[in-house]
Amino acid sequence: MNTSRDVFLTIGKGTYTIYTPLSDEEIDRVKALIDDACGEIVKGAKQEDMLMLTCLRLAYSLDSVNGKLKKILERIDGEL
Repeated sequence: MNTSRDVFLTIGKGTYTIYTPLSDEEIDRVKALIDDACGEIVKGAKQEDMLMLTCLRLAYSLDSVNGKLKKILERIDGEL
């Protein structure tokens, strides 16, 4: 059983503390997803803008994966 603890996540120019039971491996995967979605920090960009862009990129990624999974499930259902 994992014990919750404080973990630091950096998004854009800010570092945030979250209290989570996730394992180190899970946190590393989350950090990688955030880093990929955040991209490079644009000089002069406001933190609020960086957070919004990261959120939009993560939402787009989820929507893309959802669409691909839906097509796979439709194909599987058609073969049954």
